[in-house]
Amino acid sequence: MPIEILSNGVRINYQTFKGGNKWIVFVHHLAGSIKSWKFVYPAFMNNYNILVYDLRGHGLSSVIPGEYLIEDHSQDLKSLLELNDIKDPILIGHSIGTLISIDYSISNSIDKLILIGALYKAPNPDPYRKYVEIALSLGMEALLNYRRAQNEFSATLTNNPTAWTSLLELYREMNPLGYKYTVDGMLKAKDYSKELHKIGVPTLIVYGSEDKLIINKDVFHDNIKNSRIEIMNGYGHYLNFETPEALASIIRDFISH
Repeated sequence: MPIEILSNGVRINYQTFKGGNKWIVFVHHLAGSIKSWKFVYPAFMNNYNILVYDLRGHGLSSVIPGEYLIEDHSQDLKSLLELNDIKDPILIGHSIGTLISIDYSISNSIDKLILIGALYKAPNPDPYRKYVEIALSLGMEALLNYRRAQNEFSATLTNNPTAWTSLLELYREMNPLGYKYTVDGMLKAKDYSKELHKIGVPTLIVYGSEDKLIINKDVFHDNIKNSRIEIMNGYGHYLNFETPEALASIIRDFISH
């Protein structure tokens, strides 16, 4: 896997696959990595070029001291695309990856936008402060188990051994400091609701019906003119693990038209 050292000194780990003319770029969730998309991106490899990467603080990318603002992640993405001469990509973001994708899309040219489990502003900070405390004192696996005990995950994640093991692997591999720095920056995310109208490209917004973030759907649909919403009934926030084939099918249908 190539590792690029960006002009800002951040080391970003990424993979590319060549299978077509258009580029699809995947931006993963908090405490994720390239592996977050392992059941999704293979569905597109025969017809598209693919770029998957680890956000700063995640996977094999740099864990540099300091808070990681959404704008920092967005600039990392911009630099990575420029280094690979990728123009007008189809951009797919999940969770914190939707904030990054929104920030990038507002001021850069893309072809289409897919937002999965999306949020448009910083989440409630209280639980995240607790998460950081647990991550730093007890570790990331303890954090995942705490969140499970708090019933924060859907049954379609926790009762699916493949899905749960996949998320557990990501948490085990996540650097607690990288998690802290990412959360610190995410909690300073601005409210993008007043800027969503600047996104003029076709946009698909996908939620699991059991995802607590589904309350945001109307903010996106009302403010992004060329948008549509897909609800995946019975599923939660981690659609990439809970129902990856169906998620890939919805995305494929959207980007092929």
